[in-house]
Amino acid sequence: MKLFLDYLKSQSVILFGYLLVCIVFITISVLATIEIAYVFLGIEILGFILFIYLIVHWFQYQKLSNVKDDNERLFNENKNLKSEMLNQKDDLNAYFLMWLHQIKTPMTVSKLLLEKPDETTNTKLKMQLMYIEQYINMAMNYLKMIDHSTDMDITQVNLDDIIKNLLKKYSLLFIHNHISLEYQSNLAYVISDSQWLTILIEQILSNALKYTENGKIAIQYLEDKHALEIRDTGIGIRSEDIPKIFDRGYSGFNGRMNEKSSGLGLYLARKISERLNIQIEVESKLSQGSVFRLVFPTNLTKM
Repeated sequence: MKLFLDYLKSQSVILFGYLLVCIVFITISVLATIEIAYVFLGIEILGFILFIYLIVHWFQYQKLSNVKDDNERLFNENKNLKSEMLNQKDDLNAYFLMWLHQIKTPMTVSKLLLEKPDETTNTKLKMQLMYIEQYINMAMNYLKMIDHSTDMDITQVNLDDIIKNLLKKYSLLFIHNHISLEYQSNLAYVISDSQWLTILIEQILSNALKYTENGKIAIQYLEDKHALEIRDTGIGIRSEDIPKIFDRGYSGFNGRMNEKSSGLGLYLARKISERLNIQIEVESKLSQGSVFRLVFPTNLTKM
């Protein structure tokens, strides 16, 4: 209806002209004493011609309106894509500026260790190489995450296999930081992408190892909550920092206390959790440790 009214407005000049001609015809018939029947006949003929004109131009107007709407839609889509690309570029630049700053730390430490080697140099170098590998993997995974063409392989995933592989990978950090482990193998399966889920769990576990020394890390699957829980006895997180810990580059109080903190790992974890539809719950008290729970969708089975 609105389109039709807009069309009539666009033809207002012609409609007004027709009305003016009708008035002129009637005026002439009165002044010249022309039979009114002829005047009405002329008006009807002009009205019929006007009607045909309006019908023909109505279809043209519809086409032009559709083209205009399509152009406007494409313009807005192009504008949104440009805005998205600029935001993604800004995010990428900001991410890698922080990444470059953070990766220099283990590289500098490695250089210092080689300058003054002792009986512990080999172990310490292995740890620094592990940190460097973490940062490299983090960068590669971030690039894959922002690539919208990257597909996910959703299948049944064994949590026990993922956790055992990660515990083996980080065994050196458990030993070096004197961290005891509490974990019982289970046969919990979830429906997810194995690769991305592994990266997500690794970021949470790595974060627990980073802030725990001479303590304990407990890993368990909570069947009633459909959640994987990673609990540590580390330095904990201030309550005011908890809502921000997944922001890019945010390290908060703990970041100032721990030189290895980058503020990038948990940011990547949040991005992955959103993609996998996994909710991350956090409970923590300063100096008492933290609890991270990965709450899976309910399409989970126990085998």
